[in-house]
Amino acid sequence: MILVQTDQAVAEKSTTSDDVLVVDDLRVYYDTPSSVVKAVDGVSFTLRQGQRLALVGESGSGKSTLATALMGMTKAPGRVHGGHVYLTGRDLLAMNRSEMRMTRLSDIALVPQAALNSLNPVIRVQRQIIDGIIDHAEGEKPTKEELNERVQELLRTVGLPSSVARMYPHELSGGMKQRVAMAIATSLSPKLIIADEPTSALDVVVQRQIMETLGQLQEGLSASVILIGHDMGLIAQFADTIGIMYAGKLVEFGPVEAIFENAQHPYTQALIQSLPSFDHRLQSSGIPGLPPTLANLPEGCSFNPRCTFVMDTCRINEPALRNVGPGQSASCHLFDGDRK
Repeated sequence: MILVQTDQAVAEKSTTSDDVLVVDDLRVYYDTPSSVVKAVDGVSFTLRQGQRLALVGESGSGKSTLATALMGMTKAPGRVHGGHVYLTGRDLLAMNRSEMRMTRLSDIALVPQAALNSLNPVIRVQRQIIDGIIDHAEGEKPTKEELNERVQELLRTVGLPSSVARMYPHELSGGMKQRVAMAIATSLSPKLIIADEPTSALDVVVQRQIMETLGQLQEGLSASVILIGHDMGLIAQFADTIGIMYAGKLVEFGPVEAIFENAQHPYTQALIQSLPSFDHRLQSSGIPGLPPTLANLPEGCSFNPRCTFVMDTCRINEPALRNVGPGQSASCHLFDGDRK
């Protein structure tokens, strides 16, 4: 196993020994000719070692923008407007480009949504895996034999035969490409793995296999995972904590059992009710309306035009995220002392 240390000083914050990631009031905005789009607006949460967090929400809710910001890959016209992101006490947003480049893969790694687009079509799999290892190695470079052995170990870990090392991406199936992407992401044993919809465009059998492999990798590394996705059923089987995002904000957060058994935010309730059920095969309930345009959000609660419990205060005042149960929080005026 090849690990990397950097000596350059970055901002640090005191955290508990179990805290791997602390996101504090993160804001990511996009500048457009007509307005400022608040894609991520004041998101805060803490991730412990070994914790599996799933971020769920409709398209445009800010999930992937959040992941991009954590990886230090926000590009113009996007910009990190404010907040802090502490990875084991070190502020990722305070790092310069060189520090962040060395932190990626060694401490925080991304399993991308489209593995086909992330892999170089004209370079063999083995070369793509070892490039990151060599780039992050300090001091004496690993030998060719050590690199080959590491590649074989990584391929075995993600359930691929050794012959894949000599293959090109176009020779692999969609599931195999995703496993290669997972092998690359875990090549330096990161503390945090971000999986951005890793099962998209895969059939249901392969989806389950990919999620099982991701779980095995996470457990083997004692790493934390942030899983981004839409499939509430698949996420319920993998995650231990769920964060629900809507219009750039975290509207509910808590243990997976509490969320599915006693969801508190109307949006979370609507998402769960939209899932197919064996008990109610002929009943399906979608969420009325469409997500708001981030450049023109409604006043008050962003969900109020689609909410069946809307009150006058919802159209005026923005709700704050507050505790609604053990380890569970939600941002909704239904929990205000004064209901109007």
